[in-house]
Amino acid sequence: MREWFKKHLGWLGFGIWMTCTLLFALDKFMIKNTIPINEELLMIGFLIMGGTSSIQGIFNDKYFTKYSDKVKNGIIVFIATTTIGMSYFLIS
Repeated sequence: MREWFKKHLGWLGFGIWMTCTLLFALDKFMIKNTIPINEELLMIGFLIMGGTSSIQGIFNDKYFTKYSDKVKNGIIVFIATTTIGMSYFLIS
């Protein structure tokens, strides 16, 4: 599973960001504002993309190369919980 994250987590985040952007554009220009969290959807997609790219960089040893796996796992958990918390904050 870790190898899959090393290779494809950034693409997954990019896909989520593009999906949110397309939903925003479709709602803004075609459907005319039926989703109540339309602007927040763009930011949530961007947050998820940034979080997944950061986690992929940690897995590929681009960041925090001098730290142990225990510290890296703590940083990954922090990034994931911060992304989820900020997404919740934007929705409410």
